[in-house]
Amino acid sequence: MPECGSRALLIVTLMPEGTTTNVVRRRVELQCGLGLGHEGPHRDTRHGEEWEGGIGRPPTLLRQEEEEG
Repeated sequence: MPECGSRALLIVTLMPEGTTTNVVRRRVELQCGLGLGHEGPHRDTRHGEEWEGGIGRPPTLLRQEEEEG
């Protein structure tokens, strides 16, 4: 069965202590590996991410993470 192939961009940011600026920590291009015509959210199993999206331009997902250490 062919894969859905829908795409999204995940941008993970963090805010270094003592600042009010968000810094991009990593950028991940996601691709749905579910079967074509699946129901529910898209899923990139390689990166463990899910997202909602329709036809057209791939959505950009933002996630804030805490600084390690």
